[in-house]
Amino acid sequence: MKENNLLASVALFSELYNNEKYNNISDIIAEFVKGAVITEDKWTVSSTELVNLLEKVYDFRLPESVIRTTVNNRLKDLTIRKDGYYHFNKKIESNVGYHNNGYRLISDIQNHIIQELIGFIEKQEGKALSLSEQEDIFQCFNQYLLDNIFTVKYSTYISAFVIKNQDNEKFRNNLNLIREGLILYQGIRFTGDLNELGKWKANLTIFLSTEYLFSIVGYNGLLFMEILDDLLKLISEINHTNKVPTIQLKYLEETQEEIDHFFQTAELIKKGQIALDPKPAMMEILKNCNTVSDVRNKKIKLEQDLKHKGITLEIFNADISKYSKYSVEDTLTISELKEIAEQKTGIFDEDACLRFLKIFTKINYYRKGENFKGFEKTSHVFLTGNKLTLALAQYTKDKFGEGGVPFAKDIDYVINKFWFKLKKGFNESHSVPKSFDVITKAQLILSAQLNTSISEAYLKLQDQYKAGFLSKEEALERSYELREKPNKPEDITAENIDSSLDFLNNEDYFEYLVRENEKREATFRAMKTEKEKLLKEIQRRDELERLNRENENKQRLEFEKSNYINKRWDDEQYKLRNNLKYFLKVSTLTFLPIFTAIFLKVNQPINLWIDRLGNHQWWIWGILIFSFLTEILGRSYLFEKDKVKNGWDWFCAVFSKRQYNKIREEKILKFEQDFASQFKKSPELESHITRSFN
Repeated sequence: MKENNLLASVALFSELYNNEKYNNISDIIAEFVKGAVITEDKWTVSSTELVNLLEKVYDFRLPESVIRTTVNNRLKDLTIRKDGYYHFNKKIESNVGYHNNGYRLISDIQNHIIQELIGFIEKQEGKALSLSEQEDIFQCFNQYLLDNIFTVKYSTYISAFVIKNQDNEKFRNNLNLIREGLILYQGIRFTGDLNELGKWKANLTIFLSTEYLFSIVGYNGLLFMEILDDLLKLISEINHTNKVPTIQLKYLEETQEEIDHFFQTAELIKKGQIALDPKPAMMEILKNCNTVSDVRNKKIKLEQDLKHKGITLEIFNADISKYSKYSVEDTLTISELKEIAEQKTGIFDEDACLRFLKIFTKINYYRKGENFKGFEKTSHVFLTGNKLTLALAQYTKDKFGEGGVPFAKDIDYVINKFWFKLKKGFNESHSVPKSFDVITKAQLILSAQLNTSISEAYLKLQDQYKAGFLSKEEALERSYELREKPNKPEDITAENIDSSLDFLNNEDYFEYLVRENEKREATFRAMKTEKEKLLKEIQRRDELERLNRENENKQRLEFEKSNYINKRWDDEQYKLRNNLKYFLKVSTLTFLPIFTAIFLKVNQPINLWIDRLGNHQWWIWGILIFSFLTEILGRSYLFEKDKVKNGWDWFCAVFSKRQYNKIREEKILKFEQDFASQFKKSPELESHITRSFN
């Protein structure tokens, strides 16, 4: 087996725990005992050797009493106990296949996840990682999942990697198996007797820190409030089962002072005397507060809400100077802490350390100095998520001796303890606490880092503005940029994780932002200029196309107009020629009787012949007179005057070019007007013209 295989072991433990095949934790431990014996081929072992075998094979370090009880109760049919040794029957090999196959499968999956994590970090840092760096990442990933995040070098990248893959169900389930398995493993590790599981019996007072009190009422966002609600539900279940308030929630005077200071700061911000620090709790307190009075009313409501939930203020009446043996505060401790801090970060907040050490002294007084009975019997603990406080608690615990319970713990630790102690599982029949989800863990870590970085950047921003390095406009712009950062855990998503990483990993973030903005503006200006050129070219081409289209349409119209006029003129000439014929007919009828009479009179022979006719000659003159009268009457009533007139005009045009041109011009002008009138009245005509030429 490979080293550092605890993650695969606990993941398998969680999977087996949720398998209906196994009735309890002892059955699962028995499977691991059999696996260790078979793997190491050690068939005769003592209970001490079994403890070492489990650690070697699975990286499990379990109490010897638990191992002994498990073998005696669960494997008694497969072992013989003699002379302090357990002699295992080789029959245990027959039903351990599923266990070993599951272990190998989980190991392979985790190795694949590690390789993807290494690839992700290489991409973020823009370089290939050495083998030693890859090993370092592997170790950090283990520590990260084991909740040991105080010194995890790559915690930011690991959290970002987890959030990037939050929609990958297999990835999420595998990491959650590890988280759940760790809860079980750590619970077993610090439980001497598994028969005690199922009920929390000891009295415990939990002193809540300011951030957890704010989270209970939602000041730090929805996710924190859900986690605190999970804690309250577990405490309520324990107290209800015991029928007495076994576990009490309180807060100390130092916490009250911190709350008072927080709200006083909010009042000063509302008065405009100091600038806003965009912490989630401060933003939430000032939300919908129009006056200082509104801020004070929110503080009153906070106290009422806490009291309603059974969380009360603890007044410390003892004179601690009389109990120096319980004091955690001393100059040597402060000096040592200062030296350690300056070596690591160069930053040391002595006032904060003194305040926390004072709280630890009170916790130690309440415990009567008894710090080695295990968490369940520790009686008092300070609950906080503050890294400095937790690190101080670990440091002072070591000073009191190995194996003691630190004065401060975080909420994950307490929820895990309660959950394991009450023998709850992780299947769908239980409402699993929000803090168990690895995505939640990643969001909480990044949120804490972002809030720290935002606060530091905000203080730096104020200093730069006061020193004159930034204009008011630049300071406001950067302030708005800070407020836009996702500072609540639930606001950190796969969509904004890249920008969050940029902010966390770039010390000159604003300078980088200015450079990027300048690049974007330069690119925008270039694109704008190019766009304007393109638009002008498009407009030029559109205008040219429009003119060409208009010219084509005009030519088509002129062509159609010419055809129309020529056809009409041909038709008109045909009518005029017919009118000329009509005119000639009418003229013949008009002048023929007159010419005939004149001819008869002028022609002497014919005239003599007519005279000889005597009275009969009046027939001739009567016919001529009748014809003349008929023509006169016809001119008024029978003949078409317009045709006669038009015939006369065309008769004149035959002999006069001027008259011909006059008639032609008048007719063409009329034809043009008719064409224009038809074009306006009939939209189909334009469509017809266009189709005719396409």
